[in-house]
Amino acid sequence: MLNLFLKNGLRTYKFKNSRLKPVGFVEEEKKGSIFIYYSKEALSVSRGVVITSIEAIEEQADTITHWTPNVYRYGEYTDEKRLVVKGHFEKNLRQINTFVVDIDSKENHQGEIILACIDQLGYMPTLILESDFGYQVYFVLSIPAYVTRKSNFKVIEVAKRISMTIRSQLAKQLVGVDIGCNHFGIARFPNKRNIVFYESENQYSFSEWINWSMKIASNHRCEAERNAKLIVFPEKKVYRQVDEPWFDLLLRKADIIGGEGRLGRNNVIFTLSLAYFSSGYGQETCEYNMFEFNERLKEPLAEKEVETIIKSAYSGDYRAARRDFILELCQEWIAPDIQEKELFIQRRGWWKFKKSRDQRKYNHQQEWKTDLMNYLNQVEAQGQGYIESTRKELQEKIGIPTRSLDRLLKDLKKENKVFYRSKRGKGGGILLMSVRSFVKQCLQRTREKQQVYLSRLKQLFLLTNEELEATIVPFLATYRRSKQLNLFEADTG
Repeated sequence: MLNLFLKNGLRTYKFKNSRLKPVGFVEEEKKGSIFIYYSKEALSVSRGVVITSIEAIEEQADTITHWTPNVYRYGEYTDEKRLVVKGHFEKNLRQINTFVVDIDSKENHQGEIILACIDQLGYMPTLILESDFGYQVYFVLSIPAYVTRKSNFKVIEVAKRISMTIRSQLAKQLVGVDIGCNHFGIARFPNKRNIVFYESENQYSFSEWINWSMKIASNHRCEAERNAKLIVFPEKKVYRQVDEPWFDLLLRKADIIGGEGRLGRNNVIFTLSLAYFSSGYGQETCEYNMFEFNERLKEPLAEKEVETIIKSAYSGDYRAARRDFILELCQEWIAPDIQEKELFIQRRGWWKFKKSRDQRKYNHQQEWKTDLMNYLNQVEAQGQGYIESTRKELQEKIGIPTRSLDRLLKDLKKENKVFYRSKRGKGGGILLMSVRSFVKQCLQRTREKQQVYLSRLKQLFLLTNEELEATIVPFLATYRRSKQLNLFEADTG
């Protein structure tokens, strides 16, 4: 295990007085140093030992309490008795082997820590240690990040940003994450008594962490832009049809009907669909919104007819909705005297004020998904594994139309986020459980109790082994497959 953490950063054998070094063995290259401590009290006054070999660590493994898992170029003593150490400062780092997150709370169970890693990072930890007052979570790199003077120590700054992002993300879901402690300082030493989770294959490259950190930063910027009250489109902006006033006016109109000799529902749905197409939206997004629009109409079309209209708009035979046709539709259904200047973007710069959610009458699919998952999390927090409810009750809880609820549940099941089952007839309704809650329940049980729990879940939601496995395995994609599948080995009926 030591080599997994130290990544060939230390000598294999002691330089002097080695009991294991073969005769004639010569270390191929210069290696670094780490620092070890024998108690928290000794650590607080920097009383430690400079270590330069794996052999020296193994000799003292039972007495070490703390160490520096990242390797330094050298270590020194400040006194003649060689008791007080120095050298564990950033610019003395030789290589960064691991990111460590300190959690100063035991409110989080180890299973909750793993789930937070899945939810917030998309990466699994290599190791979780339990301390007297909390946990330490190790994310070991598959290949160390080497620190060089030639690059002006840039690796350190990049690694610190990654480490801070990991901590900030986990703090969204876990209590007690220490955001401000030293990113490459001293951590608890792993031993048989304090390890509560260990999976050696959970190692990721430095470049993977860089890409992940950049993606998180980009998402935060996009979120900040979406939440801004004022969105300014510059002069050279190519305006999309969905951004123009006419689109919103027609989309919010509920009293559009059909009939001979007039432009009606079919024409409006086709025009709105063309706007989605020309603005770069996928057909699935268009379908979802057009089904919502059709559902709000006083006299809706058959769902199959809506699908046919959308398919035609996305056939590639049309580029965008025609301006003169849009004007005619709006004069028919919005106001007979409405003018082009009220419907299309005229100015070289356009300011659009985003409404807050409580000011919008109609919510979007993603918001409903968030509402439903938040509701399931509340249910879980109350100690219930799943909910049993009528459709009407669930609709009222979430504030979502019937057809939208059906589509939402199908989408969430397809995304491996929920298990659900509909029961028809008297006493019927919906059984619903988040996959996240299920994984958490499994992680908190012994292997024997997991099998009982799996058997009950399969009966409850009418699942086969294959269906259950297909849902769970992607959710825990960073586990070794052999370890994932052992949940399904036993005959659970």
